Amino acid sequence: MSLPVVAIIGRPNVGKSSLFNLIAKKKISVVHDYPGVTRDRIYADIEWDDRCFTIADTGGLDVRPKEELIDQVQHQVEIAVEEAKVLVFLVDVRTGVMPHDLLVAKKLRQINKPVFLVVNKVEGQKFDNDIYDFYRLGLGEPIPISCAQNWGIGDLLEQVAFALPESDVEDVGLSSTIKISIVGRPNVGKSSIINAILGENRMIVNDKPGTTRDAVNIHFVYQHIEFELIDTAGMRRKSSVKDELEQFSVQRAIKSIRQSDIAWLVLDASDDIAKQEKMIANYIANQGKASIILVNKWDLIEKDNDTFNRFVDRIHTLFPQLDYVPILFVSALTGQRVTNALDLSLEIHREYCTRIPTTELNSALTKIKSVYPPPRAGKVRPNLKYITQVDAKPPTFLIFASYPHKIKAHYEAYIVNELRDAFGFEGTPLQIHYRSTSKKQGGKPTKRLSY
Repeated sequence: MSLPVVAIIGRPNVGKSSLFNLIAKKKISVVHDYPGVTRDRIYADIEWDDRCFTIADTGGLDVRPKEELIDQVQHQVEIAVEEAKVLVFLVDVRTGVMPHDLLVAKKLRQINKPVFLVVNKVEGQKFDNDIYDFYRLGLGEPIPISCAQNWGIGDLLEQVAFALPESDVEDVGLSSTIKISIVGRPNVGKSSIINAILGENRMIVNDKPGTTRDAVNIHFVYQHIEFELIDTAGMRRKSSVKDELEQFSVQRAIKSIRQSDIAWLVLDASDDIAKQEKMIANYIANQGKASIILVNKWDLIEKDNDTFNRFVDRIHTLFPQLDYVPILFVSALTGQRVTNALDLSLEIHREYCTRIPTTELNSALTKIKSVYPPPRAGKVRPNLKYITQVDAKPPTFLIFASYPHKIKAHYEAYIVNELRDAFGFEGTPLQIHYRSTSKKQGGKPTKRLSY
């Protein structure tokens, strides 16, 4: 059973994301003085005073939207209000009661749910008398807080926790969750893919590049396994990232890759592959993340008998660092093969977590050496003596060898390819460490990354 939801709503720039971040105790929502920064629903699981609930940050509530994107944000807020058990209506003491606040309050008075009227930015006694003006919203006693000074948040949470319905959920731990970051250039269809998977307009989809500003985390269950999809801001070339807000969003996207188990690199089949996508691929590889390349908008491509092979060959040519990664051609618009990405992610995650018994590894190593011994380097020939797996996520191996620093890159690639042939590891990078068996060379491991 899901946790009860507490939704934070209010007009733009009153501090909703700041309040959310304080409650969640980490910087999840993008905080910036530009109105309308948070566009999607952002969630975090919270435990307070032995009560567990989910806090939801929403876009700024504009009851009379004029732009299409604002209208879609409105729809997201309305869904959050509908799914919430408790509502936190945030207002700004510095601006006082605004016409938007009156219209929102009128809507909230028609809802049969607990509503907490919270007045933010109460920094100093000079605002004490201004709080009383908010009584005219007709939503009960205003609760003063200051997100900037982290004041009044505990009192607010105590009242919210008391108003929550009883929950049957005992454990909100997500340790077994498969975390997938969805990355790529702006407007390649990342949010559309999530919507196709969930079967709802969970993410705001708009033709304007940069619609997703937050890294948005969505939890759901598929094949009895819990997934967490992280839709990230589109990652563009640094010269294209001109404002501070977008720079922070890209940083969040990079952080999301680091925190994920699997990265989906989304490409646009109808557009050329750009330099930025190669940089993203490098980052995924360097972080040692399992990954899938999703070629979206496949429905827009006119095909012949060789179209598929041409695309695959071009991707392998442009992304040699991800040559172990499967390529899936999908269409978020039609839903073609979208759920296949989840099935493939389940398989890849198993490979990502795989641990191979040491006896099987050494049997494979013996075969590797017998078929093709390490090439001589000058007067010496490296000798691979023993291999063991020291870690998973990604699979990491330690090879004991004489003269490991003399092992050539092409031979290391041969070792990795043979390990893949023997044990799989589809979509998963392999890390190789070496330790010299010579006392003169010392026993300190040296590290080489292999993909």
